[in-house]
Amino acid sequence: MANNTDSGVKARHDALISGKYLGMRAAVYAYIRKHIGNTEDSEDLLQETFTRLLEYRTVLTGDTLDRLIYRIARNLIVDWYRRHASSGKAREYFSWRHRDISEGTEEAVRMDEMMRIEQDCIRKMGRRKGEIYLLYIHTGRTSREISEMLGLSRRTVENHIFAARNIVRGEFRKAL
Repeated sequence: MANNTDSGVKARHDALISGKYLGMRAAVYAYIRKHIGNTEDSEDLLQETFTRLLEYRTVLTGDTLDRLIYRIARNLIVDWYRRHASSGKAREYFSWRHRDISEGTEEAVRMDEMMRIEQDCIRKMGRRKGEIYLLYIHTGRTSREISEMLGLSRRTVENHIFAARNIVRGEFRKAL
């Protein structure tokens, strides 16, 4: 008997969230898009917002659901910025490698040393992690593109990127 009650509560829970999705989709998408400025990632974060709602095990009401939706979206936006802020810095840093080094020999030596450290780190990483790192940092591919290219989940790709960047940053810190 409890099983029927549980499935009924789950059905009502899912129906409530489904209704909110249909009613709030455009507004939540606009909110996310306004903050991150990326159409593709905005759509992903919108889907993730409502997916997380479906995973909630607490009783949700229509009154509290709107605030919860925006709170989840805001947290996902913050996570998005954390991932992309540091990767942007890394791309900017490594783009120096492709510029003509006009500051002289000292700068060239420092850049060569940093590139050597990075290459050493990549060799020490697993094959897959190194491959994902190179695709992300040096070719500018997104985690979504890499996951589709390699047939991995996006979370797996993001975890590899996070771990690889931590390894490289740690070695850079030691060198400084």
